[in-house]
Amino acid sequence: MNEWQKKYRDKANRARRGLLNEQKTRGYIDDGSGRRYLVGVYYLMAGDVAKALEHYHWFDEAFSDDVGEPVFSLFGALAHYRSGNEPQALRYLQDTQLQNIYLLPFLFDEPLAKQVIWHGSSDARPEYLAEITEFLQFPTPEERDWIKQAHSSAPFTVVRNAYLHTHAQLLHTHEYTQRVALLNEFRQIVASQTEHHS
Repeated sequence: MNEWQKKYRDKANRARRGLLNEQKTRGYIDDGSGRRYLVGVYYLMAGDVAKALEHYHWFDEAFSDDVGEPVFSLFGALAHYRSGNEPQALRYLQDTQLQNIYLLPFLFDEPLAKQVIWHGSSDARPEYLAEITEFLQFPTPEERDWIKQAHSSAPFTVVRNAYLHTHAQLLHTHEYTQRVALLNEFRQIVASQTEHHS
């Protein structure tokens, strides 16, 4: 393990200890700083795929309703890809696409121009990529090729087109029931395409 990897292992261990201590002392985790998203990321950056996967499994149990975050989902995809579990890797990669439509094409050097759509959070905007440069250097050339291939596949293309269509409509749709109907229809499309990853 080199010094760079040791630095990230130490970061992962500190963040993990903080979460577990909070759970032990309070009986629950109130993670306003987002440490839960970084433990698995840092373990993978330290070269420890097994520890990264262990955290992602723990996260799924501890935060079953959590929608995640783009870097967290991207590194979940990479961890499962490196472990040979491509179906699960593709699920995480699809989550990454849904959390920030700009992130995946940026990784294989075909950046997507800012879209005229409703961005549901600051994490969904193209400007978010400037905040995560530390993590965007991490995927290997082989992984970037895999991401590009997945991005151009039918399930990803169908979901991406539906996302752009739905979020363009949401930009101009302000009535609550209409927004709910649009999002429910979109979720059905996502669910139908997710089946292709299993």
